[in-house]
Amino acid sequence: MNEKVAQALCDANVVKLGSFQLASGRESPVYIDLRILPSYPKAFKAVTDEFSALIKELKMDIVAGVETAGIPISTAISIKTKIPMIYVRRRPKGYGTNSMIEGIIDKGQKVVLIDDLITNGGSKLRFIDGVKQADAKVNDVAVILDRGQGGKEMLDGEGIKLHSLITLKELLGYMREHSLISKEEYTKVLEYLDQNEQTN
Repeated sequence: MNEKVAQALCDANVVKLGSFQLASGRESPVYIDLRILPSYPKAFKAVTDEFSALIKELKMDIVAGVETAGIPISTAISIKTKIPMIYVRRRPKGYGTNSMIEGIIDKGQKVVLIDDLITNGGSKLRFIDGVKQADAKVNDVAVILDRGQGGKEMLDGEGIKLHSLITLKELLGYMREHSLISKEEYTKVLEYLDQNEQTN
């Protein structure tokens, strides 16, 4: 487990407990709000420092942030690594060039798709298709947090490798170890995650 990332995410209070509907449509007793990270500059720096080290190892030509959560993350990574950045829209903008890509990308360049987290992976495939329309190569997706709910397996099935800084179970384990959540809360969320793993 990356304890620097775990500590930074706890400092930014990204873990919300309750009842939530995820972008995937699933109901969840836990929500990870990584979009608030830039509001905590110290925590955001710690996370993007670790993320940048990961991206450097991949030796990519382009970092591609997804609209909208991936844009501030990929911007920070680009500045730290000096790797050029683009961002990918959810759908063509409907005017001008009608492209899903904002930024400069050349045919054949190696691109890593950047997002805040992954659940089942479905949305990542749509963004990847947008990059492939520009004749670039996308074989890697990198996220801060993997919820561990089928995303890695879905990408594996498409020949795409997932890289994450931390898993939800690791983050919850860190929080329990440091008494940031109760034993009851920890057990409830783990039971939910284990149940979802069995249904994937």
